[in-house]
Amino acid sequence: MTSVDITAVGDLLIQAGREIIMPRFRRLEAHDVREKSQADLVTVADEEAEAFLTPRLEALLPGSRTVGEEAVGRNPALLDQLRQPGLRWLIDPISGTSNFAAGWPFFASMIALILDGDAVASWILDVPGETLVTASKGEGAWLMSERGYGMRLQMTKPPSLAHLSGAANLRMSNRSLVSRLAHRLDRTAGLMCLRCLGLEYLSLAQGQLHYGIYSGRHPWDFAPGSLLITEAGGVAKRLDGRSYCAADPLNTAPLLLACGEEQWDWLKREIFDP
Repeated sequence: MTSVDITAVGDLLIQAGREIIMPRFRRLEAHDVREKSQADLVTVADEEAEAFLTPRLEALLPGSRTVGEEAVGRNPALLDQLRQPGLRWLIDPISGTSNFAAGWPFFASMIALILDGDAVASWILDVPGETLVTASKGEGAWLMSERGYGMRLQMTKPPSLAHLSGAANLRMSNRSLVSRLAHRLDRTAGLMCLRCLGLEYLSLAQGQLHYGIYSGRHPWDFAPGSLLITEAGGVAKRLDGRSYCAADPLNTAPLLLACGEEQWDWLKREIFDP
């Protein structure tokens, strides 16, 4: 894996949270929030945090470039960089912007380092709680402490479909998939939605949830969590069976994260297959 200072990136996330995001929390004015598209908000804190992180991340790895959510909003052609050789930083400055704008303390910040289209490192920070998890390809997933020490994360693997609890966001998916989930949900232990992918990934990696099903999302939404889940012993595959890749086109099959291959197969066969 490309050498990167894992701690330095985590420190930048924490600094952005403390100095930019949290000072805006529950203090937003009407002109500080706007709608990018239907039900997709952006705040001044999103924009300022991304602007803070971009040059500092690129300085950590000279020659790297950044693909940030808000930058892509202004210039969609930036997404093409993920399909080109080289190092790219993916930034989701606030995962759960609708929660943040509403004054609910359920939001996170996420970064992924992409090499030749594939995620090789990721960082997810619960901003209000300052809980930081990291993952490096082939080196595991870790819950970091204030002193920089990590506790290795390993997803729990319940013994049956009925023991699996999950999270879902299918608001951009096709109606038939949503209908199948609704009619078969009683085969599992239940479903939740935090309206924040970053926090759902944290819950998955720490064993509080066992699967997640997501559709219609951009790479900054999926890449950090997919690497975290696979490095914690789980599986990140689309419903067509392909492993997740940050360079995937946006209109590909929904992403199903699960705590193990066997559990992924149960969910695919019993819940999500036609």
